[in-house]
Amino acid sequence: MKVDKVKKRDRERTKSKILKAVGEVIEQHGTEKVGVNLIARTAGVNKVLIYRYFESVDGLMEQYVRSGEYTSTLSTDYIDNIPELTPEERKKALTSLMHTFTNDLRQRKATRDLLRWEIGTGKSMLSDARNQIATRILSKIGDLPYYNDTSALIAFISAGIYFLTISSDYREKMLDVDLQTDEGWKRIERVIDSIISDVRG
Repeated sequence: MKVDKVKKRDRERTKSKILKAVGEVIEQHGTEKVGVNLIARTAGVNKVLIYRYFESVDGLMEQYVRSGEYTSTLSTDYIDNIPELTPEERKKALTSLMHTFTNDLRQRKATRDLLRWEIGTGKSMLSDARNQIATRILSKIGDLPYYNDTSALIAFISAGIYFLTISSDYREKMLDVDLQTDEGWKRIERVIDSIISDVRG
């Protein structure tokens, strides 16, 4: 029994190393370089283990997405730490969520590359994982007061954040909003604040 526990712990540790290596490869080389050989070298494991634990590169990518390694807002800890909120506190919580989401995407090139990879391949695993966890987060925070479709509002804001952060990799400005400076992003955050604070319907 003790041997089984040690084997399970070693297996989980190895899987964690492999998943972490996926993020490192994406960060350094982009999603187009994600392959069994490079990931195995980066993780310091035999590539046979990747096939054993994940079956294929697609299976590995799917597990990486589901792990939430690429963004703090998708982690279990983030969700577990959301307290019970009053209706007025929900506005602040959703605003904070959108700010954290924006900062995550700005700081994590690997996440932006994953989004581009998903769009290019037509695979929805990243969106599916995000939708499942976003639904959990929103159900934990609760609906906004005075507005009856919080999910649609957050979907709309999130789509704008997705587009602007991905655009920042290849364009300097959107209209006169500088996507390369903190001041430009502060302007965007102020708009998000106003939308969440003032929405009625």
